Amino acid sequence: MRDPIQFWNDSDEFAKVARDPDSFFARRTALVAELVSDHISPGRMLDIGCGAGQLCFDLARRGFDVYGADLSSVQIEMAIKSARGLLDVPEQRFKVCTPHSLPFAGRFDLITAIGVLPYVEDHSAFVQRSLSLLKPAGMFVASCTNTLSLFTLVAVTRHVRSFRPDRAWFSVLANLVTTGLWSGTCVDFRTARQCGSAAALDRLFDQFGLTMVGELDLYNLDWGLFDRSPFERGRFGRILSRHLGWTHVGAYRLLNASGT
Repeated sequence: MRDPIQFWNDSDEFAKVARDPDSFFARRTALVAELVSDHISPGRMLDIGCGAGQLCFDLARRGFDVYGADLSSVQIEMAIKSARGLLDVPEQRFKVCTPHSLPFAGRFDLITAIGVLPYVEDHSAFVQRSLSLLKPAGMFVASCTNTLSLFTLVAVTRHVRSFRPDRAWFSVLANLVTTGLWSGTCVDFRTARQCGSAAALDRLFDQFGLTMVGELDLYNLDWGLFDRSPFERGRFGRILSRHLGWTHVGAYRLLNASGT
């Protein structure tokens, strides 16, 4: 099992891809920012697993007071460098965290964790710790990877067609089948407590008294219209993407606290 800190410190190439406006990850970030803006007014926000800070930058342009935490010192350095000229005192806004603690005091109107949960062994414990920093009327936006997605089926099929009898090939195949990710994750699946579907993520937040107020499902397929207008899908399209999409993003709130 790989060390998660080292894994993300070695992922500087991912940070470059995530900032490419034509990449899936950049488009996902922009859509998450749109989802957030549709359901909560600008306020103090924390992005857990912020990487190089792109979601923070998108939300800062929409009026949010942004902060980001990440396990990787390399990713945080990239975020601080990119924030110069856009945010005041970026060194105080982007900080390295540990798997079990966050480096910011006070509470937040918005907490986001996009692309983080696949690398967290106990999702319930993670959400519980994070909720201690959320204001009573705040919103928590999180994503999970659906391992039984259309993307995974296509990726496995393509990988099988490129068969090579070596350890690396079999490692990628095991990663895709187990996690839906090419690189796999950094958790021990013999003891992991994770959500692997949209319904499971909804149930997790429901356990803490939060209700889904908005969602976003993305296929991550380079075929035609799959992810062109995800917020404009009809009822049948939303059902299909919720069950067959690769990434599910849910926005959750304590409705009785917000009065809505």
